[in-house]
Formats: sequence, structure tokens, C-alpha cells
Amino acid sequence: MSRDTPRIFLALLLLAGALSGCRFGLEERDSWRSQAEEQCLAAKGVVPSVFMEPLPAVQGPGACGMDHPFRVSALAQGNVVLEPAGKLACPVIYQVDMWVQDVVQPAALAWLGQPIVAISQMSAYSCRGMNGDPNAKISEHAFGNALDIGGFRTADGRWISVKNGWKGTPEERGFLLQVQAGACERFTTVLAPGSNIFHYDHIHVDLMRHAKGRTICKPAPRPMPAPPMPTKAPPMVSAAPTAPAAEAAPVYAPAPQQVSAPAEQPSFFSTLFGGPRAAPQPAPVEAEPPPPLPPALPPVEAARAPIIASPAPPPPAGYPPSSYPPSNYPPSNYPPGAVGGAPARASAPPPAPPPSAPQKGGLPPGWQVGPQGIPVSSAASSNPETGSIKRKYYAAPIPQPSTIPLPKAKAGED
Repeated sequence: MSRDTPRIFLALLLLAGALSGCRFGLEERDSWRSQAEEQCLAAKGVVPSVFMEPLPAVQGPGACGMDHPFRVSALAQGNVVLEPAGKLACPVIYQVDMWVQDVVQPAALAWLGQPIVAISQMSAYSCRGMNGDPNAKISEHAFGNALDIGGFRTADGRWISVKNGWKGTPEERGFLLQVQAGACERFTTVLAPGSNIFHYDHIHVDLMRHAKGRTICKPAPRPMPAPPMPTKAPPMVSAAPTAPAAEAAPVYAPAPQQVSAPAEQPSFFSTLFGGPRAAPQPAPVEAEPPPPLPPALPPVEAARAPIIASPAPPPPAGYPPSSYPPSNYPPSNYPPGAVGGAPARASAPPPAPPPSAPQKGGLPPGWQVGPQGIPVSSAASSNPETGSIKRKYYAAPIPQPSTIPLPKAKAGED
């Protein structure tokens, strides 16, 4: 063996290391990768939590690694478990999380009738060459910038595997095809079954920067039309005949408004990866008008009972009509409408005697004898402006016995 043999052997080892996936320190990581991580963290694309645990930087071997790795155990705010947990960089974590919420969950509800609660991943960070070939170009997995997805688990426990479901039932095929088509709108590389022999059992997604900003999506997306949602017709109810209601006043109802989804704001990925493809915007939803108010009922008038005046009470028993009031009571001064007496007469002032008329009994002018023989003065005062006459009566305070006979009391009637 010559002296040059060890040198040749060492040169062959170095050459083999240069051709391997991790390059053994002979390659440097592209600068745009560190910049993408910094911009993602500044925009809070990933926020540390119990299911997004920050890890120390991974440096090497060779160009492999990342500056700010995370250990991801769940996505969609912890609602979708990642089995097993994977080590990834911030940019791809953000896009996978948005893809699960905006594409995977709606497709699962439309095709499977259940939300997704777990995702089975087959490869996250791995310092290797493409397709596991140590002599191939270094893979995006070596930078924590790619994820291989092997299946989805629904809330009722079903596993939809990419290997069996890609050509499985119509529901499984429709779900996986819609998931793959939605991934092509967010990632720069998507490889699914049918792209090559290495991806027959999983969907590969990554954010590699290809030349001239091109993207790779294999096979070409061909999503199936979503199945119609089952609708249940309302039961038929025969309406009972009703009396025609009074015509109600017109009720104002606002015109239906068009409700559209808000425009998506551009994110920091517009400068990193040329901007994610815009997802199809949902059609405007027409707001339903409010139900009409029931017709107003006609006003109900309360029945009014006639008011009947109660009759006047009869005179006390035992009173002879002829003796109540006494016969010698002057009819002119008897109160009108009294019970048991004379009928009511029209109220009119008694005629005043002329002041110059001679008086009997030597009484002064304006004086006369009252019903009980009491002298009474009637002084008239007139108002020249209105012509009215007011009279004032003055009676002498002389106590006199009553001439009305008292009723006779009977035992047991008082």
C-alpha cells in the first residue's frame, strides 16, 4: 500500500459527505429562511402556548436546522391534535394551521358530516435529502419547512387515510380531493397520490421558494362537487277555516340586504412567497326578511248595561197620607217634590207685595206675617245694571212650638 492510499480514502469520504442529504457542513443555509422565520414571529403568525412550545435553535449538521423551531402538538387553537407531535418552523406552522381551519374542517363537514379532531403526520423536521435519498437535493424537511400528512380522524372516531381513501368511497374521495385542492392555494409545493411513487400514501406540503415564483401542485386538483345538504320538508298541516279578519294596516318591512364576507387583509406572506392564492369567496347571503306581524283584531266594545234609577222609598208605615204634611201647611211654601206631599211645581220666586201696600196688624212697610205667625221682613235690593232682584229675609228670634203633629210610635217598628 502506497503512502497516498490514506489520502485518497479521506478524499472519497469528504466527497461522499458532500453528496449526502445533510452535506456535513459543506453548505450554508439560505438567508431567506432566517428572514422568513423572523417576519413570521414579528407578525405573531405563531404564538407560544401549551400546544406550540418554543425550542432551542437547531444548527446542523450542515445546512439543516432552523433558528426558531416549535414543538407542535395541536392545531386550530388546540382543537385538532397532531399525532405524533412534530418539530416545525414558524412559516409552515402558520399556513398549516390556516389550511386546517379554512379548508379541512369545511370539507369534513360537507363530505363526512363530522369535524376533524386529529391529523396523522408522517414526517416533519428531518435532516435528509428529497424522498429520503441521501444523494438527492436537500429536502424542505431538513429546514422544518414541510409536513407529510397520512390521515385524518373525525369526531366519531373514523380514520380517513390518504392511502385507502384516495380511491375509496365517494365521501372519502370527495373530502381528500377538496383538501388537496385547498392546499394548492396556500403552499408552493403539494404532492399527493399520483404525483410519483414516493407519495402514494400521504400528502406532502411545503413552502419552498421555486425559481421565478412558480408553484408545484401534483396531481392537478380536480375536486368533486360537494353533495347537497339534506333538507327536511316541513309537515303539511291543514288550516282550519277561520272567519275573515279585518284588513290590517300595512306593516313596514325593511328590504333584504346583501351580506358579504369581509375582504381578507394582505399578510406578511405576500412578500415572502408571492402571496397565497386567494380562496374562493362565498356567494353573498341574502338576509331573510322579518316575518309579518299578525293582523290587528277589531276593537271590542264593552256592553253597556242600562242605568235604571231606583224608585223613591214609600212613606213610613202608619202615616196617613192626609196628615202628612198637615193640611194647614201653606201650599205655597211647601218644598217641591217632597215625599208624600204635593207634586213638584216649577220653582218661581213668590210675588213680592208692593212696598206701598198697606200692612195689616200695624206692621211697618216690608213686613208680613210668616207661616207660624212670626213677623218676617222682606227687603228687596235691585241691580240697575242687570235688572235682577235679590231678597233678604230677616226673622225675629222668637222660639215657637212646631205645629206638625208627631207620628205615633208602634211597638216593634222603631
